[in-house]
Amino acid sequence: MWTFKQFNYLITIVETGGFIAASEKLFIAQSALSRQIKNLEEEIGFEIFDRSEKKIRLTPAGEALYKSLKTNIDHLKSSIVSAQSISRGEGRIIKIAHSSSIVLDQNKLEIFEQLCDTHNIDIEMNTLSSELQLEYLLNGTIDLGFIRPPIYHNLNDVNSISLYTAPLYVAAHISDPLLSEKESISIRELAPLNFVSVPHKARGGLSYLAANLCLVNGFSPKRTRIYSRKRSQLELVANGFGVCIVPEEFEVILPSNVRLIQIQDENTLSEVKLIWKKDEDLIVERCAASIHAYYSAKQMN
Repeated sequence: MWTFKQFNYLITIVETGGFIAASEKLFIAQSALSRQIKNLEEEIGFEIFDRSEKKIRLTPAGEALYKSLKTNIDHLKSSIVSAQSISRGEGRIIKIAHSSSIVLDQNKLEIFEQLCDTHNIDIEMNTLSSELQLEYLLNGTIDLGFIRPPIYHNLNDVNSISLYTAPLYVAAHISDPLLSEKESISIRELAPLNFVSVPHKARGGLSYLAANLCLVNGFSPKRTRIYSRKRSQLELVANGFGVCIVPEEFEVILPSNVRLIQIQDENTLSEVKLIWKKDEDLIVERCAASIHAYYSAKQMN
């Protein structure tokens, strides 16, 4: 029967680049390590490594096995760390991710502090694309996610609620000769300008939303030679490379020589959603309910 130790051996071989380096790291004889992997291959019924050349490499089946094992063992290790924290009387660690276009503003930090105090937890933050958040929720790597639709995958396998919507703006250099005097602008007026952000071919989010607004208005955004889909797009604007379309919350992270220009068009709002796994444990459900209640109260005030 295969063992956890054999899986760990496999991961170490791949990550160190071969049996020799892995045997040194694991403090095990190379022959014994080779025997363990051979036994594992016999147990599962296929070859993990292609040994036809001098430098071994994973077979297609071996690569699929490695990736799956890596994800699940990382999750297992994370679960053990969380359980160890609880056994020491420490609060549980809730892992929350947000896309790079969602700013950790005062509102979010305030509700996170409330969650820590109310539910006796610690919060670990991470930045992930909306698509990766969905994947990591389903495999248990994170507990809650803040995403900015649209995304390429449907949300049928997770819980999702709308937290807030806010207007989009054009971020431009304060000295831009075409925009410096404008207090508002239509999307069509952006057609001749260079954009410092373009959509990712396999992801949605802010850049996809901005590009769609341009397409609806009859043009494709002209991309600069240097571009970004992350917050660094603001640095490109600050250095005069072009403009970008950003949510209102970017106002708190604007470089000093960049300003936001109101968009005149209708339907230029951007939504932020909270997502979490279905049938999640009670503490995650309570955290999600608290976050939703916080933003609902904000909208009423």
